[in-house]
Amino acid sequence: MKKKILVTAPLDFLEDLKQTIENEFDCHYSYQSTKDQIKEILSNNRFEAWLVAPCPTYFVDSELVDLCPTLKIISTPSTGTSHINVDEVKERNIQIFALKGTDVVENIFASSEFTFNLLISTIRKTPYAFQAVKSGKWREVEGKYRGRELNGLTIGIIGFGRIGGNLAKYCQSFGMNILAYDPYIKINKKDVVQCSSLQDLLSKADIVSPCVHLDKDTFHMMNESTFSLMKDGSYFINTARGDVVNESDLIDSLKNGKILAAGVDVISNEYLGNKDLHPLINYAKENDNLIVTPHMAGLTYDSERKAQTAAYMAIKKCLGE
Repeated sequence: MKKKILVTAPLDFLEDLKQTIENEFDCHYSYQSTKDQIKEILSNNRFEAWLVAPCPTYFVDSELVDLCPTLKIISTPSTGTSHINVDEVKERNIQIFALKGTDVVENIFASSEFTFNLLISTIRKTPYAFQAVKSGKWREVEGKYRGRELNGLTIGIIGFGRIGGNLAKYCQSFGMNILAYDPYIKINKKDVVQCSSLQDLLSKADIVSPCVHLDKDTFHMMNESTFSLMKDGSYFINTARGDVVNESDLIDSLKNGKILAAGVDVISNEYLGNKDLHPLINYAKENDNLIVTPHMAGLTYDSERKAQTAAYMAIKKCLGE
C-alpha cells in the first residue's frame, strides 16, 4: 500500500512531476485550502508527509501537526520557513526540509532575477505608467513617470549569498556601483566593495536591498534607525522576508521622503487571510511610491520545478521509498 502524503503546494502546472509523485505515493491534494479545511483533512487522514505550499494562508504549527500524529516530515519548496513554526514541529520529531543550504538552490535564479526586475520597475515607475495607459493617458502625464538611469547609481546589498551575489552581477552589467555588507563572509569580487559596517553601506547607497534570511538577528533590521542613515531620496527593495522590515517605519520614511520609492515582494504575516487590511497594501493603494507584489519572486516554471522536485525527493528519502 502506498504511503499517504498531503500536498498543499501547487503542482498542476508540473504534470510530469505530479505523475511521478503519484506513482510513489497516495496523494491528497489541497492547494489554497483554508486553515479550517486543512484541520479537517489532517484529522481524518494518516499522512506520513506534507508537501507544503511556501505561502499558505495559515501558519503550520502545533495546532495543525498535532491533528496528524503520523507525520514524519514537512517539506517546503522554499528557502524560507517563516510559514512553519520550526521549533514546535521539531519538538514532535517531525523533520523539516527546506532548500536553504542545498545544492539545488544554487541553480535557481528566479528570485534573483525578480529582485532586479523589481528594482528597475520601482526606479522607472513601470507599473504606474502602464496603469496610466490603460486609463487612456499618454505622455501628457510624463512628469509622473520620470525616473533615473541605473548606470552610475550605487546599490547597497545586505547579505551576499546566492541572491545578493546574483543581484550584484546583474547590477554590474548595467554599470552600477556595488557595495555589499555581510559580516559572515569575505567577498572577493573585483567589482564589489565590501563595507565594514551596515551604517557605512546605508550612508553611501542610492538603492538598498536586503538579501538575508529571516532570523533573530535580521528581524526588523530595517527600521527607523537604519532608514535614517540612508541617503535622502534613496530607494528600497525587499524580496527577502516581510519581517526583515519594520513596516510602519518604512511607511514613515516613504511619507517624509527619506525613501523616494520602494518595491517589496513580501509583507509581514503573509499567512493571515485579509491582505486588504495590511498597512503596506493600504499605503500602496493611495500612493505612487510603493510597489507591492504578491511574493512572486520564485514563481517561474523553471525554478518551481527544481524546488518541488527537491522537496519531493526529501520526502522520498525520509519515507524510505
